[in-house]
Amino acid sequence: MKFNPFCMCCAVSKQEQKIRSFQDMDKKVEYMKKVMDRMASIDEEDCAPSVSIELKKMFSDFWDQPMEDYSSAKKEFNQLMLDLEDSLEEKIRHSDDPLETALLYARIGNYIDFAALSDVNSDTVLTLLEEDNKDPLDTQEYLHFRKDLDSASRLVYLTDNCGEVVLDKLVIKLLKELYPELDITVIVRGFPAINDATLDDARDIGLTEITRVIGNGNDVGGTWLPHISAKAREMLETADLIISKGQGNYETLHDCGLNIYYLFLCKCEWFQYQFKARPLQGMFINERRI
Repeated sequence: MKFNPFCMCCAVSKQEQKIRSFQDMDKKVEYMKKVMDRMASIDEEDCAPSVSIELKKMFSDFWDQPMEDYSSAKKEFNQLMLDLEDSLEEKIRHSDDPLETALLYARIGNYIDFAALSDVNSDTVLTLLEEDNKDPLDTQEYLHFRKDLDSASRLVYLTDNCGEVVLDKLVIKLLKELYPELDITVIVRGFPAINDATLDDARDIGLTEITRVIGNGNDVGGTWLPHISAKAREMLETADLIISKGQGNYETLHDCGLNIYYLFLCKCEWFQYQFKARPLQGMFINERRI
């Protein structure tokens, strides 16, 4: 998805908010000039997640502050979901359509996003999980998805956040049972990016025990095709279908033309505007039919 004016203004506003309490006004002006210089040099390859990581590094260097560490939050939400894993799996398996139900739970897990939301908390996660997955998957898109699964040989699953990735694991377990001949590869972030899942996190929750998992070779909060590893890109380009979790993956992949099913919650004003959605409304859309 190309960088747009709304996201540009949002990025600048977030930087101003981060320095608002600082006292040195001249230095603050100097910093905001650097931020706006970066906005003025946006090119075709840039996207919101890639520029976001640049600004985080710029902030850290300019203000001589360490990058934010989300390791404790990642462990907290992974453990929260691991504690619920067995009970959620039981609910999934006793539902009318276990795969659809698993996808709905996985989509709810997309709430655990420290990049898009300012106040992520366990109480809200638990409340959302108890609301009976009130936003159903788009019926026609789900039919397309099941038809694609019936003929697919290779599937790639792009994860997003920690905690959420435990719910992704439940989807993958079902896919492996329903389609035992389907070759499944999970792609996580190559390096730490906010609270996104990496290979270490995949190992911690047991995902690597049930399927192949690789890192994408990059620290952007998405799947930025120009800068992911050659292996990850090959996996995507040769997959029959792709399940893509989260807004960041949509922002970095939209317009690529691959057979991607995007699964996410609308967590910012731009997504709510373009999809005419309410806050935290769930989406299930295909790249080729948007």
